[in-house]
Amino acid sequence: MINISLTDFIDYVSKVGTSKFTIVNQIYSREEYQPAFDFWKPLREGIIDLHQHNRDKSELDKILNHLTDKKKINRYPSLIESYKSFLGRKKVEWFEPPFKDWKTNDLRIKLNPELGLEINDKLYVIKLYFKADKLSQMKADLILLLMNTKLKKGDYKEATFAVLDVERKKLFEKTKLKKTHLPLLEGEALSFINIWNSFEK
Repeated sequence: MINISLTDFIDYVSKVGTSKFTIVNQIYSREEYQPAFDFWKPLREGIIDLHQHNRDKSELDKILNHLTDKKKINRYPSLIESYKSFLGRKKVEWFEPPFKDWKTNDLRIKLNPELGLEINDKLYVIKLYFKADKLSQMKADLILLLMNTKLKKGDYKEATFAVLDVERKKLFEKTKLKKTHLPLLEGEALSFINIWNSFEK
């Protein structure tokens, strides 16, 4: 089974031509996941901890006290300020978000939105996007399609699934894509598998 993140898959789908080959090659050649090399881990876990324990948003600043990586030191402050600004004076309560794998043949993609938040009495399940590059509507649509298809069930049926571009404080909630568009992603998954397998020969 080939295991990749949702971000990896969306990056692949958004590419065209030989750039798809390059993306798969980068993922294939990447070392096995190690928490110490997860660039966003302290920020991601800090935000989750903030909401799980109902802390004041100012607590996020403490993340900076433990950073030694210069790239994190340069990148984290603006993201923390942006996230605090996004929260503003909103009334926010935590609930456990759903997670599940989306599988197509030998490809397994982790769907693991980080946040389950009741914001001003409305339930949101939110995937966080930290990258400096602006999140495009196309990428947001693809993420929302997979989350709405696989996770919007049971206790989460009434929740709004969303993607937050943290840097720009933009919450993507709506997508024009529907379940009928899933075969397009299934086709992309199969092409990913074919390219991946070509590296193993």
